[in-house]
Amino acid sequence: MKVKKLVKLLYLFLISSIMTTMFSLNGMSYIELPYYKVHYGKGSDSFYNVYIDGIYYNIDIYGKEKGKEIYSVQAFYPIIKGDILKIPEKIKFKGKNYKVEDISLGLDLASFDGGYNIPKLPNKLVLPYKIIYLPKYATNFAIRSGVKLNNLKKIYVSKKIKDLSGFPNMSNVKVIIDKQNPYIKMKNDAIYSKNDKTLIRLVNEKRVYRVAKGTKEIDLTSFDCVKSIEKVYLPASLKKISDGAFDRCKKLKTVLINNKTTQIGDLAFEKCKSLNKISMPKNLERIGNSAFLDCISLKKIVMPTNVNIIEFRAFKNCSELSKVIIESEEKAPVIEKASFKNTKDGIQFIVKNQTIADQLKEQLTGSGVKNAKILIGKNVVYQNING
Repeated sequence: MKVKKLVKLLYLFLISSIMTTMFSLNGMSYIELPYYKVHYGKGSDSFYNVYIDGIYYNIDIYGKEKGKEIYSVQAFYPIIKGDILKIPEKIKFKGKNYKVEDISLGLDLASFDGGYNIPKLPNKLVLPYKIIYLPKYATNFAIRSGVKLNNLKKIYVSKKIKDLSGFPNMSNVKVIIDKQNPYIKMKNDAIYSKNDKTLIRLVNEKRVYRVAKGTKEIDLTSFDCVKSIEKVYLPASLKKISDGAFDRCKKLKTVLINNKTTQIGDLAFEKCKSLNKISMPKNLERIGNSAFLDCISLKKIVMPTNVNIIEFRAFKNCSELSKVIIESEEKAPVIEKASFKNTKDGIQFIVKNQTIADQLKEQLTGSGVKNAKILIGKNVVYQNING
């Protein structure tokens, strides 16, 4: 009995050691996972996690179509030592070759796999690589939150990559995009669409940035987490500031918008806490939902004649906003609920005539303002308007 018990204990210890094998890379610890297989439903669909030459892979096999196996392969969580990460073009698994199509550095399997009791990988990665090569079959690439690449100097982007919106902003990184890539290119210190119409992402930290002429759209993540950006110039070609385009740019102070822009999208400047100057274009028609939410440094806004709607929570929590000038002489813009909630106590709305003043009073009553005043020129016509 003692021998059997001892063997059992040794077996459990061995299994435990395999499941929690730890090793170090740049001072970080990593868990080495065994390969596993999960079946979904009654079909042949299978999900695998495999560890090959220092990189973890997800292999999803969806079945066959016209005799050909349909699959996708994602490479993630590299733990290769050294300065260079070169992700292979193909991996061999169970006697078959699979193209590596998706690169996602820093994936948390515990939340990804649907809860199949897979040991949780560390959320924070400190990777030493100076150069990263993406494989030629890859179509997607992202660096997840918590991944640090402090030493990265160059990244080679293959010709099938369509989107680099998941790429972080880091100083002094040279992005080299395959010239045959039909989707994206480097231009003006940023990643643009091949047709020059969309700014996808700034690559390096900037204090002042001029969006290139001809740009028609700013992608959702273009300025995401650009900690240093303070001033942005937008071109005449830009008709809309996209949803979330500048949200959480905490050092952004000044935005100069060309007069041809007609829309400021939802959450476009949310939590830009240093923003104190923005030139509203004369052709502006719409200010989107929560567009300036929590912009606590804004003090004054001029609403051009064409503005017809200020949407829900557009200027909510702009605690220093004390003056709004409405230039329309015919009709006040529609002001949705909570658009000016929690602005400065005694905020002034300056209008052109009594018609606009009456329309504005009706909309501001119950909207969340505190002791608001409506003035025609310098004359107060309504005061103590509260929400």
